[in-house]
Amino acid sequence: MNRPIQFVLTLAVALSAGVATTMSGCTQPLMNCTSAHGTFGAKFELVEGDPNTACGSIAGDVLGFQSYFYEGGANGTPDYTRAKVAIRPQLLGELLARADSQGVEVPGAEPNAIGDFAAGLPTEEEFCEVPRFQQHSEATIPVVPAVEDDPDTPDDDESLPEQPATYVKYEWKNAKILVSANAQGTQFAADLRFTQDNCTADYRVVGLYPLVGCETDDECTADDNGINPDFSKECDENLGFCVLTGEPPAYKDE
Repeated sequence: MNRPIQFVLTLAVALSAGVATTMSGCTQPLMNCTSAHGTFGAKFELVEGDPNTACGSIAGDVLGFQSYFYEGGANGTPDYTRAKVAIRPQLLGELLARADSQGVEVPGAEPNAIGDFAAGLPTEEEFCEVPRFQQHSEATIPVVPAVEDDPDTPDDDESLPEQPATYVKYEWKNAKILVSANAQGTQFAADLRFTQDNCTADYRVVGLYPLVGCETDDECTADDNGINPDFSKECDENLGFCVLTGEPPAYKDE
């Protein structure tokens, strides 16, 4: 009666030993190219343009990211070797949301920039690259009328000034997203040409996921804020959120 039990125990030990031997010879498999899904805190560094103009004085922005696999994989699954990423800037999103809230139509608006990853897997440096974007964030927004204060709510001021007509365009290129077991699409860098009306400026943009508001560096280095504790980050007090201290890959010195 004990032989079946003994056999099972012996088999289990043998399998465990085999797994341990196999695992010891394995390396971490590469992840498919993707990005974190959500909002990045992005710092803008002016490369070319007049810092005294509206388009040349942007310190940073909140960027929404999503990535999508193409269809066409085996048995109806996605094709994990082909993916694209979308970026939506908050500045443009807020302008469009204000227009929509007052029923102002913005024909042809494209809030998202969309580009294809150059490959299905990261490079040796653990970057997933998007050299160019097929679609840019762009909108020509008409005048949005002012909003008057509601006299029935004397304790609240709902008034808003007129939003002037404006043209905004974000042209991204040379984007790279850090994708590894320790940084699953959570560090980002790219070149940006930003245009507003007749003003254009070029920036280097570095982004960190997730977006975490802050007033001090301690809030960015805390272990419970959702940011990878291995990342090198600090609080940008002017922007009010945590940013990387340098270009990706930005890790703390061991």
